[in-house]
Amino acid sequence: MKISMNAKFIIGLSCIILFSCSITGFLSYRTHLQLFEEEVSEQYGKANEQAMSTLDLRIQEIYRISNSIVFNSVIEKVVTNLMTKRDNLFDNYLEHEELQSLLRQIKLDEPYIQSVYFYDLNGVNYYFGHMNEKIGQLEPAIFEDVLRNVEQSNGQLIWLKREIVSPFNENEKTDFIIASRWMKNNRSLERYGLLVMVIDERLFAKTLYDLTKGTDSQVYLFEQRNQLLYSDDDESLLPDMPVLSSSVFVRKEEKGGFLYAVNHSTANQFTLISRASLESFQSKSKVLLNISLVSGLAAIVMSGVLIVLFSHRMLRPVKEMVKAMRAMREGNFDVRVKPRSKDELAFLGESFNAMASNVQSLIKEVYIRQLSEKDAELRAIQAQLNPHFLYNTLNGLYWKLYIQNDLESANLVSALSDLLKYSLERVDKKTTLREELHQIQHYLDLQAAFVENHFQAELIIEEGLDCVVPRLLLQPVVENAFVHAFRELASDKRLIIRAVRREHDVVIEIADNGSGMSKEQLDRIFAADDYHDYKERKSTGLRSVIRRIDLLYGQPYRVEVSSTQGSGTTVTIRLPYEPLASVETA
Repeated sequence: MKISMNAKFIIGLSCIILFSCSITGFLSYRTHLQLFEEEVSEQYGKANEQAMSTLDLRIQEIYRISNSIVFNSVIEKVVTNLMTKRDNLFDNYLEHEELQSLLRQIKLDEPYIQSVYFYDLNGVNYYFGHMNEKIGQLEPAIFEDVLRNVEQSNGQLIWLKREIVSPFNENEKTDFIIASRWMKNNRSLERYGLLVMVIDERLFAKTLYDLTKGTDSQVYLFEQRNQLLYSDDDESLLPDMPVLSSSVFVRKEEKGGFLYAVNHSTANQFTLISRASLESFQSKSKVLLNISLVSGLAAIVMSGVLIVLFSHRMLRPVKEMVKAMRAMREGNFDVRVKPRSKDELAFLGESFNAMASNVQSLIKEVYIRQLSEKDAELRAIQAQLNPHFLYNTLNGLYWKLYIQNDLESANLVSALSDLLKYSLERVDKKTTLREELHQIQHYLDLQAAFVENHFQAELIIEEGLDCVVPRLLLQPVVENAFVHAFRELASDKRLIIRAVRREHDVVIEIADNGSGMSKEQLDRIFAADDYHDYKERKSTGLRSVIRRIDLLYGQPYRVEVSSTQGSGTTVTIRLPYEPLASVETA
């Protein structure tokens, strides 16, 4: 009984249904999570706003204490006396004791104030009261920083966060809050000194503790100039944060999503930013997701067991076909598939077998035809070369002997005989580079005998270089120099033939100082359509050499031509280096 592929896809449809149910469960979870985030955002915003209100009270208390010091006429008088009576040690001692008694109440009102300093306008410190023994005199660098920030103010309190070194241990450093302001005369409002208060960070930490308790959260407190004043995060970096408006929002970052609450105090111009990781809030909500995932995984496992029971028999034909296709891609065209059913897969298997047989037959036919065409083309090129160069040579020799009536040209005849014998060898019989250059020397001797104007020819061969090369490969290029390059040159004809070895290649250069060729002529030589044009004699020279190398070797072996009109031509032939042992002697 035939079983349709549609029936076999029922199991696949079951998986689709299971996937749809999983998507529905996930969307339900996301909806619940969104509602939960909205509720948490509202509560978190209210907590941040309440913390900002508490901070306002603490900051106002610091302002009140600073006002009580700055506008206290008795303190003004004592500080002024200290600044004017520098040399009277006893009076200075009495003034310090009076300041101690006046400032003693500050320690009771605000225990987080660790030390109080009074400086004159020249930066000389006349008093500092210790409420924490770990703090000594302010370092000059810290004071200069404080003074630089206060100079731009008009009497308001300036807040800074700085690291102070313990006077007992140079390696012990602690972060403190520094609040400073100008001290002014009550009547003239002229500046007469600088008040600096060092405050423990716990002034803010105690209030902000509830915002970070039990969650992956951080708080950032900015003073009126939007400079970071306090943070429980060591990194304390908040790029592009809206610190001028109150809001609650969620932002995605590299470490995940974070819930931000921003509150701005209009009274003190302070801004409180707190953030909490959504993951900490969502940990309980993920229980619902985990239950859904466990249920879904259980269903998938059960479905998977059922699918495995039936998939082996159903998918075996597909696996065999894939294996056969891979084998065919690797070059094995004898592979066949055995149909095991009577459904659509059996039809595909039979079609694959038919296709493999057809491809195998076509490849064999094309391969044999290409080999035949290649051999025929090589023979045709070689057959055309022999009469071409013999015709030119015999014609030149004939006119030379006819004009001069010189019968003593035995050497020329001998050279011609060697050339004739060399050119009539079999097409597929290779020769050596030195033999090829020896025959080129014969050709040059013949040309020297009947060329009307003398020429200079030089053969430069790398010492010890000899290898296998195709027969009559260089002669057409050399002949071109005499037929075309030197045709319009009256004197000073020069021809240089150089052969060198470059790693696994042999490079032969044939350079002349003849008339050269234009770019259009070079393009016609290398045009693919001209390779099979054997009817015109002029096409058998350089183009025949190009075609032979392409047929025999292919890339990267080639012929390169560099030519400039009026300056000469250089033909570079690159061949593979074949040792002499591969020369056929038969």
